[in-house]
Amino acid sequence: MISVIIPVYNLERYLYRCIDSVLRSTYTDFELILVDDGSTDASPQICEDYTERDSRVRLLRQENQGVSAARNRGLDVCQGEWVVFVDGDDSIAPEFLALIDQESRHGPDLMLFECVLTEKSLVPRNQKESIRYGKEDMLTLVQSTLTLRQLQEQGNVDFLSVWARAINRASIEKYNLRFSKDLFCGEDAFFNIEYLLRAESCTYIPQAVYIYNIHQDSSSRRFNPRLPDNHQLLLRKVKQALEEHGALPALALPYHTYALNLLTSLLFRCVFSPWNPAPFREKREMCRRLRSNEIFRQAMRHNRQCSTWNQWGFLVLFRLRCYRSLSLICRILHLVWGKRGIC
Repeated sequence: MISVIIPVYNLERYLYRCIDSVLRSTYTDFELILVDDGSTDASPQICEDYTERDSRVRLLRQENQGVSAARNRGLDVCQGEWVVFVDGDDSIAPEFLALIDQESRHGPDLMLFECVLTEKSLVPRNQKESIRYGKEDMLTLVQSTLTLRQLQEQGNVDFLSVWARAINRASIEKYNLRFSKDLFCGEDAFFNIEYLLRAESCTYIPQAVYIYNIHQDSSSRRFNPRLPDNHQLLLRKVKQALEEHGALPALALPYHTYALNLLTSLLFRCVFSPWNPAPFREKREMCRRLRSNEIFRQAMRHNRQCSTWNQWGFLVLFRLRCYRSLSLICRILHLVWGKRGIC
């Protein structure tokens, strides 16, 4: 059996499409666990209606604690051999669960699939062979998670999320893995890294099975003044996990790449976000605090090795304290990308 866990918080606009996509799966031996995280809209009633229609659907309720707590609640009660996480504003392909069942006969600890932005993109491309990885390859997969390097040309695995993958529940329970509740951003990537550091095998199935819905009210796209503290805690947690497994020496440059990506994201989405109401002197002080962080300081020494050319230039301006130039660049990019629905 496969356990599908969907955290739900104020998703009445998207929930029908998401749940219906799971119930349309060609593979039918699954349980669908909906975890209502204290919704204040019609989401709880929608979930309740589905439990009455289909015995495979189960509803759990809790006070609002965040997506990590909601996923952990699902992990505490699920019974499937495989665990699949779906966000309540996304949807899955009808064959996703069937592909998991088919590949499970080879006994991997993890299965990776691809995600797309529209349902039309689910049309199978030229079918490519699955790629299987052993224990000796796990650091390569951790490296891909840190650097976002795809496993094959034109691949579209989302390494920073827990979408479009199937995780062996026995392994989760063996190592008592759960999502970190003291992170509100990046908790997926940290969970993935912790799991990969312990996994024995993985299969990459290069087929799109997950539809990621980009919309302006997504929590990952809002300005949040707590983001710098979150990202610095995330970097410490990732570094500690790598050190505990003796992987940091081999993954030092990928870790620096990850840190520089987070720093770039902080400057773009937080410090110099058009929605940051702070006066410029406070933004300058935020930059000073970021510059004083030892992890970022070490990563900046490897900027040329670890960054793309445009990111390298962006971070050089940060190193030279050209904050007004950075502010202008971020404003322009937000304007251009916002019209394209990118940010």
